[in-house]
Order: sequence, then structure tokens, then C-alpha cells
Amino acid sequence: MSIKSGSCHCKKVTFQIEVENILENIYRCDCSLCKKKGIVMKPVRIEKFKLLAGKNNLNSYKWNKKIAEHFFCNICGVYTHHQRRRDATQYSVNLGCLEAIEIPEEKEIQWIDGS
Repeated sequence: MSIKSGSCHCKKVTFQIEVENILENIYRCDCSLCKKKGIVMKPVRIEKFKLLAGKNNLNSYKWNKKIAEHFFCNICGVYTHHQRRRDATQYSVNLGCLEAIEIPEEKEIQWIDGS
């Protein structure tokens, strides 16, 4: 297990995740919101996600069935993570928010059907 740190752009929201392999099971979603965000995501169990700072700077957005909750910084607007609709015991983290992570080539990222 390794611990990876992440933040929004302005660093008001900071978090850590605990993962085995950071690039395993990364994905993009084809739902209307995720397509517009264009984000590569990493699912993690909720208990493996720790918000370090910025709780008061997080806003959220729910739509459609109001199950998935997407969190973003109310200062810089960067989406950091969301509670998944497919599995409410998981968050998906914006891979681009993690420190020292290089996004792999598109062929290595799976697409999930969220629409």
C-alpha cells in the first residue's frame, strides 16, 4: 500500500488516498457530466480517502438520480472526487489532482458506461 497526496489547483482542498497500484482500474466515464469534465478517475474505498483540509471549500453537485455526489473546490473550481453511483462504498478521485502522477496513454484507460 502506498499513500498518494492530492489537491485542487489553489490547494485549499487537500486529501490523501491509500492505494495498492495507482494506475490499476483507472477509467473515464461516458455520462454527460464526466464527458464534459474529461477527467481520468481512480476508484478508492471511502475509508482509504482522507480529506486533510478544505471541507468548507468543497461544494458538491448531484444530478439525475441524486446518488453520485461530485465534489469541487469553491475557490478554483477543480473537481477533486465524487461518491460513485455504481458503488456508494467508493470515491473516484481525479487522477490529475494527485501529486507526481503521470496520466497514462489513452489506450491504457478503460471507459465505463455511465450514461
